[in-house]
Amino acid sequence: MVAPAVLLVAGVYTYPAVSTLVYSVTSIDLSPRFRVENFVGLRNFVNQLTDDVFWEAAGVTLYFGVMLCLATVILSFSIALLLNKTFLGRGLVRVTVLLPWAVPPVASGVLWVQMFHAEFGFLNGFLRALGADGDVIWLGGQVIALHSVLVAEVWRWIPFATIFILAGLQLVPKTVREAAAIDGAGSWRSFRHITLPLMLPVIVPVVIFLFVWAMKVFDTIFVLTRGGPSRATTTLNFLVYRQGFEQFDFGSASATAYLLSVLTVLVIAGLGWMLLRSRRLAGGR
Repeated sequence: MVAPAVLLVAGVYTYPAVSTLVYSVTSIDLSPRFRVENFVGLRNFVNQLTDDVFWEAAGVTLYFGVMLCLATVILSFSIALLLNKTFLGRGLVRVTVLLPWAVPPVASGVLWVQMFHAEFGFLNGFLRALGADGDVIWLGGQVIALHSVLVAEVWRWIPFATIFILAGLQLVPKTVREAAAIDGAGSWRSFRHITLPLMLPVIVPVVIFLFVWAMKVFDTIFVLTRGGPSRATTTLNFLVYRQGFEQFDFGSASATAYLLSVLTVLVIAGLGWMLLRSRRLAGGR
C-alpha cells in the first residue's frame, strides 16, 4: 500500500544523488547541450581538496555550524527555563517566541537586510538613539558580516530549539528537583547536577539537527551577502552554488557537495556518540 509513496520519495532523493555522483567523477560539456563528456576519476575531488577556496569555505562552514549550535541552544535553554515557570502572560510569551518560525526564510533574509542597512537600518538607528555614531556597516566587513548572518540564523532557529527543550524540561520529574531542594541544593547546583544531565538526551538531537541545517544554509546568505565580502560568508553549500551556477563547473560543484556530505556525516557521528554518552549519564538505555 505504501509502495507508490516509497518509490516517489526514493526517486526524488535517489536520482539527484546518483546524478551528482556521476557528475563528480566526469567532465561536463555544456555545448551545444549539457552532457557528460568523459570519465575523470577522482580528479574533481583532488582539485577541491588542494584548493584553498575549498578549505576556506570548510572553515567558515564549521565555525558557522558550531557558533549557531552554541548560541541557539544557550538562548533557547534560557527561554525554555523561563517558559517552564508559571507567570502572568506566559501564553503570550510562548506565541511571541514562536513567531520567527512562521516567517519564510527569504522573507526573514529581506527583513534582516533592512535591519542591517547602514543608513536606514533599525540597528544603526537604535545606536544613534543611544547617542552612538550608528554608522556600522554590518554587511561590509568580513568578520562582522559573518556574525550578522549568524544572528539572523540564530533568530530563525530559536523557536525550534525552544519547543524541544521546553518539552524536555516538562518531562524532568519535579520530585527530583524537590528532593534536591530539600537536601539544600541551590538553583545553580540543581541545574548543573540534575536538570542539565537529564536534558542532555534532548539537547544533543537538537544540536544534530541545528548543525545539519547550518551545513545547508543558503537562502539567508544569498539574500544578505551573496557569500561576500571576499568569501567571508561563503560556506561549502554556497560554494556549490557558485561553482555550479555561476562558474558552470558542475564537476567541481558535485565533488564539493559530496565532500560536504562526508563532513556532515562525520560530525553527526561524533554528536551521535555524545548522545549515547549522555543517555548513559542520564540513566537511559
